[in-house]
Amino acid sequence: MKRLKSSNVAKIFLLTLVVTGIIFGLFYFNIQNTANKTLIAEKLSGLENIIKTTHQNMIIEHLIIIIILVFLSYSIIGLPFILFYLFYECTSIGFFIGALYNSFKVKGLFFGVIFTIISKLLFILCLLYISYIALKITKRLLRVLIFKENDSLYKLLKNLFLKLGVVVLGILIYDTLVYFFANKILKLFLFLL
Repeated sequence: MKRLKSSNVAKIFLLTLVVTGIIFGLFYFNIQNTANKTLIAEKLSGLENIIKTTHQNMIIEHLIIIIILVFLSYSIIGLPFILFYLFYECTSIGFFIGALYNSFKVKGLFFGVIFTIISKLLFILCLLYISYIALKITKRLLRVLIFKENDSLYKLLKNLFLKLGVVVLGILIYDTLVYFFANKILKLFLFLL
């Protein structure tokens, strides 16, 4: 029962971090001055053309980020970096959705949510999973360092490393699918812009 409570606390903390990041992104866009909002709106006016003519190619960037975060998850000092990066990604989503809402009103809001689901959802879920595993690893490492508990630390770390390997493989597959299909799907929703 204690393990279940600890697991729920970690999940609630991470979901709160995600929601806070999105709200902070919306707030950060809202406090921009009029000149910045106008400049952002001008950039977004070309979004339709970008979606029609290019592919979303985040394979290398996401792979590098995920691999770095996986290795950071195996250290106590890496946890704040992982949590900050999760917050940063959620803030950028909130900022983007706020900018679309400012430019295209409710239709922009719907397009922003659809864009996020298609282009970012699995990546954010992988970041959440890595953050969750990093919390578990940090908790276990602290127990080993402080309380000298050594109950199968190696076995746990090996098991979690295999799970993180599956995450890396999942991101590769996901980003490949995003590269080939995301903009084709998003073209169906361009009427919202």
